[in-house]
Amino acid sequence: MKRTNLLAAVVFTALLSACSFESYTPISKDSSIISTVNIKEMTVSFYDMDQEEKLPDWEVDRPYIGGMILPDKDTLLLYGKTLDTADLYSLSKGEKIDSWETGEGIVNSLLVGDGKIAFADQNRESIRFFDINGKEVNEVGAIKDPLTMLEAEDKLYVVSYNQEKVTVIDLQKNEKLPGFKVHPAAAGAVMNTEKNELWIGGHGKGTEIEERIHIYDLATGTLKKEIPAPVMPVDFTKIADDIFVLSHGSNTLYKLSGDGKKEDSIKVGANPFEMEAFEDKLIVAGYDSNEVYIINPESLKIEKTLKVGDGPFQIVTRER
Repeated sequence: MKRTNLLAAVVFTALLSACSFESYTPISKDSSIISTVNIKEMTVSFYDMDQEEKLPDWEVDRPYIGGMILPDKDTLLLYGKTLDTADLYSLSKGEKIDSWETGEGIVNSLLVGDGKIAFADQNRESIRFFDINGKEVNEVGAIKDPLTMLEAEDKLYVVSYNQEKVTVIDLQKNEKLPGFKVHPAAAGAVMNTEKNELWIGGHGKGTEIEERIHIYDLATGTLKKEIPAPVMPVDFTKIADDIFVLSHGSNTLYKLSGDGKKEDSIKVGANPFEMEAFEDKLIVAGYDSNEVYIINPESLKIEKTLKVGDGPFQIVTRER
């Protein structure tokens, strides 16, 4: 082969390699799965809960911090604050299939009721809305350090970590409504719609460590009361009439009634950040113990412990 032809072949092969996507172990479309985005080693771990087996980790080699499974129940969307794209993977094919140009700054996502995906963008200080095909359709700005997002009654509530404010967005009109002031370093929240309340946790600020849940009236934005939940209550889940609170500073999971009365608590994991309701169980990820705990919400007993990759930071689930 002539030198020029050889050089062309090498260049062409390199281009093909650069354009091709990595392959991973495919995951059945029909199975219930629990997965974790692991930020210490840049992997995603998967458990097939129907077969009760751990699947091989995906070594993604990008600093993802979170993700979600789209409504087709096959597409896994992953994002990271330092990445300029949100990347899409087909679980059943075991490969990356697309990327959405987002720019850096994405720290959270939420699928809202009209089928759009809301991204919290801390670089642009905004909530950005994308349709299911990756086209950006709206942006609501002037929201400093957006972090926690919740949807209720065609409204999106955004808790800002440093602004000490909840921003309210009308999802029908795509505009901001009057928000209200909250406590410093707020993080994690849950709606108690029966009482028209927003429960918010946090880390604390400076030398003041947060040890309480703050309960705000959704109609007026006024602080109604505070509930002890030491230390650093940062994640919430509501199941039926009970509200579960995860305090990562004390490795404690609290079970509270709707009026805030403590019903039970349990020590779980090491430095747990993340909790999800899955089928009829609670799932908690221990960031420093590299484990996921399956917990009975009635008895608050750990039924099973699953080993995952290093630093599980977010749980992503799919129910069959």
